[in-house]
Amino acid sequence: MPFWDPDYLITSELQSEGPHVAALSRPGFESHLRHREGQSVHTMVHIAPLIDGDGTQFGWLSSVLDITEAKSLEEHARQQEEKLQFTARLVAMGEMASSLAHELNQPLAAISSYSTGCLNRIEQADMQQAELVDALQKICRQAQRAGAVIRRIYEFVRRSEPRQASCDLGEIIIDAAALFEGEARKRGVDIRLDVEAHLPQIMGDRVLLEQVLVNLIKNGIESMPGILEEFRVLHIMANTSGENSDQHLRVAISDRGSGIADNDASKIFLPFFTTKPEGMGMGLNICRSVIESHHGRLWYEPNPGGGSIFKLTLPLRAKRSP
Repeated sequence: MPFWDPDYLITSELQSEGPHVAALSRPGFESHLRHREGQSVHTMVHIAPLIDGDGTQFGWLSSVLDITEAKSLEEHARQQEEKLQFTARLVAMGEMASSLAHELNQPLAAISSYSTGCLNRIEQADMQQAELVDALQKICRQAQRAGAVIRRIYEFVRRSEPRQASCDLGEIIIDAAALFEGEARKRGVDIRLDVEAHLPQIMGDRVLLEQVLVNLIKNGIESMPGILEEFRVLHIMANTSGENSDQHLRVAISDRGSGIADNDASKIFLPFFTTKPEGMGMGLNICRSVIESHHGRLWYEPNPGGGSIFKLTLPLRAKRSP
C-alpha cells in the first residue's frame, strides 16, 4: 500500500503461520509508515485477526499510533544521559590525576634507571650478557606496566556509543581497582579483592560497568580519612548466586568509613543530592541508571561493622528490552 514504508514492510508480521495466536498475544510492534509528504513516521501498530462465525479469518483489524515525537524525545534523553556519563568519567579522572601521574612516574623512573645501568655496564669491559638481559627484561616489564595504566585511562574516558558485548566482570573489577592503586596507597587504604574465579560472562557495556565500579570504589576510599589505618579496608566481593534461569552475578563493595546518615539513606540515589561539599550529586544516580539499563539492581546497606555496603546484581541470562 502507498503508505507503507518500503524499508519497514509489515507483511512479515502478517504471515499465515499461527496469525490468530501471534496477533492476539502481542501488545503491538513498532514500525514505520510513509507520510503523504514523503517523510517516514514512526508508529506503534496493534493488529488483530477478523474471524467470521465459522472461525475463518477474512481480514485484519489494526490501529496505528504515531510515536515519532515520543521516540525523538527518548533519543534526546538517551543522548543527554550519555553526555552526563561521559562528563562524570572526566570528572573522576580529573580528581585522580595526581595519583595517576604518580602511577606513571614510577615505571618511567625505573625504565630510566635500568637504561642508565645498562649503558654504564656496556661501557665496562667485564659486562656479562646475562646481566644485560635481566635489566632489559625489567625495562620491558616496567614499560608494559606504564602502558597498562595508559590503556585503562584511555578505555575509561573515551567517548563511545553504549554497546552490548560479552564482558568478564571479574576483569572489569580488577581494572577498576587498579586505577586506584596510587590513591589507595596515598590514603593508607587496603583494597582487598575477593573475586570468584572464572565468573560467567555477561552481556553489557564494559566502559559503563567500569564507570559504576570506579564511582563506588572512589566513594569507599574517600569515606575513610578519619578512620584508624588498621580499619581502612575496602572489600570488593564478586560471585554468582541464584539457581538455574534466575542465576545472576553479585558484587558488594564495603568500607569502614563514616557511613550514611539514616535520613540521607533514602536520598543518595536521587539526582543532585550529595553529602560532599564539592560533589555534583550525580555519581550514584548514574550508577543506578547504568545497572538498571543492564536489567540489574543497585542498593545501599549499612555495614554492621561501621561504614557502607553498596551491592549490585546483574542477570546472567540476557533479557530483552521492552
